Amino acid sequence: MKISLGEKVDYFSKCPECGTPRAEGTERCVNCGKSLLQITEKDTKVPEDEADMALYKARNEKSASETFKELKGKSKFRYFVDYYLGKVILGLLIAAIAIGLLYSFLKPKQDPVFYSAIVVSPFTPAGYQQFKSDIEELLITDPKHQNVVLDNTYSSLVADYNSGMSFTVHMAAGEIDAVILSKDELKYQVNSEALKPVDQVISKEIYARIPEEAKVKATPTYPQENGDFVEGEEAVYGLNLEQFLERINGFETSSKYCIAFTSITENYDNINAVVKYIFDIK
Repeated sequence: MKISLGEKVDYFSKCPECGTPRAEGTERCVNCGKSLLQITEKDTKVPEDEADMALYKARNEKSASETFKELKGKSKFRYFVDYYLGKVILGLLIAAIAIGLLYSFLKPKQDPVFYSAIVVSPFTPAGYQQFKSDIEELLITDPKHQNVVLDNTYSSLVADYNSGMSFTVHMAAGEIDAVILSKDELKYQVNSEALKPVDQVISKEIYARIPEEAKVKATPTYPQENGDFVEGEEAVYGLNLEQFLERINGFETSSKYCIAFTSITENYDNINAVVKYIFDIK
């Protein structure tokens, strides 16, 4: 006889088939082999583990919002932190990312009309803002689609790896028109062929009106396969900014800074306008 979980059993005192009395300790009739087991009742008590599960299920049938409404004081705050806070933060983060992507997609694309890298900025904060504002007023005709970039995040193109790599990446992208840097940094960039001679970038008329003492000359050197170096032709690769920095910053500044023009730029008209502004050429 198959016994189900929760059923209670007992034994017949004698065989229901042949009437032979049950021998002690046996489950079957010793005469005919009939089973002497009999089911007396079913145990309706639910095991503790099943009762716990049922209770847990019943408790969870109440919604989180209903539970939250019933709580008070610190219990309500604790419940909010445990149950809602993570979801709220995740929701806000997703919303912020979505808004940022949407804004980036919808906002008008701006192209630089002049892009200058500034290596170890010689400008005061006020001087930098004045310089940027003046160049924007000079060159921008469509503010929605044009901008001026004066990138002063470079510390050294020679000694700082990150600055050097950033400069290389922007150069490879064809973005940089000019570089404001020290004369020592200028010589290094001349040797790396990152710069053009000034007279190859600005017009002859404007070049002729720049004071000779403001023209910074350099001689490029080129490495050879045998390890030797060959000197190139000396040329003006930079324009000294001493007087301009004194005017824009409002006090005398170091004479070691100059502006040079990259070998990749083709933004000649705007560079000419910037040079005229720097040297106050009317």
